[in-house]
Formats: sequence, C-alpha cells, structure tokens
Amino acid sequence: MLSVKNSKQNRGWILVLVLTAFGLGLLPALAGETEGGESPDAVFKAAQAAGAKKDFSALVQLVAPSERPMLAFGTDMGVGMFVEFYEGEKAEELKKKYQDIQTKYGIKLEEENEGEKLQITSETPQEVIDAHMLKRAKKLYGHVDVVKYVPDLMNILFNMPEMAEESVFPQEELTGLNIDGDHATGNAGEKTITFIREDGRWYLTSDVMN
Repeated sequence: MLSVKNSKQNRGWILVLVLTAFGLGLLPALAGETEGGESPDAVFKAAQAAGAKKDFSALVQLVAPSERPMLAFGTDMGVGMFVEFYEGEKAEELKKKYQDIQTKYGIKLEEENEGEKLQITSETPQEVIDAHMLKRAKKLYGHVDVVKYVPDLMNILFNMPEMAEESVFPQEELTGLNIDGDHATGNAGEKTITFIREDGRWYLTSDVMN
C-alpha cells in the first residue's frame, strides 16, 4: 500500500493526485460578484486571488456551469484515492470525513452496467471519450450543488498541516492569451489555462489544472 507521509516530496504527490484526476478546475467568483467574469483576464485574476487564500468557495463558480459535473467527478476521484491510500495517524479520521461528505450529498459511485460502458480502442476519438465521461459525471453528480460539494472535499486535504504551503492556482502572470470565439487559452508559468464563454460570461474549464 502507498504510504503518504509529511515530506515535501509526498506533499507534491498529494497535490498532483488531487488536481489531475480527470482534470480539476476551481470555484466561484469573489464574494458579491456574478459567476464567471467579463473577460478571461478578469476570471484569471479572480482565480488567483481566491487560490492564494485557498478560498474554495470563491474558486468553483469560476468554472463553467457545463463543466462542473466533471469538476465534481475529478475532485471526488482524486480525494477518494488519497483518503484510500493515506497511512498517516489521521487515516481513519480522513476516511470518516470523506464518507460523511459522500453521505451528505447522496453520492453513490456505482459501476456502469454493460449497456453504459464505452468500449475504447486505439481508434476511439478523444471527443467520444470526453462525451462519455461527461455523461457519467452528470449521472453521478447532476443532483449535487458542486459549489458546496467541491470545497467540502478539498478542505479535507487543505486543512492538513502538510498542505499548508501548497498552491491551488498558478500565481504567475497570464501570458500569450489567445481568444478564438467562445474559447481562449493562455499560459501561467508552465501551465496552460483554458477558458470558455457561456451565456456571455467567461469561465475556466474543468481541465484548468492539468
């Protein structure tokens, strides 16, 4: 079994595990503001401010509404895996907190039946796989208030002392912003940040932390 201890190397592993499982975006606009932003720059700056404070309740409304089921899916998979393999002294406490959240939001991670499964081959287009995953995410998390659910999960981890210095959103300057219709991309350090416009507002996509 994988051992997770309070070392810098393992702190990095924790963050990678949580933020890359199926792609992980972040939460709402700053308090008092409308969801999303008027421009990709505005969304990025709001996400930086929220990320710097680890304000997960100000970091999920910055993710596009259509992408939030995948955000919930990815966060749940990442946190669930971490809790399952954690071997520190708080292992049982973490498992209980995780299960309490699942019960609170009525999450049941049932296996797909044969009629729902996607038979993936080397020739299966990525967009087909993405559509299948989104359909499953909507089935599992469509009833969930993602703006509350994701922060509850993330706070399991970021209330741990070993995560105190970890960042949850790039703090580098946004460069190379390219807007193409309702989509935009830019760079923050080594990270590619992807934006999407829905109903006239700009948002982050759920793969922002890949």
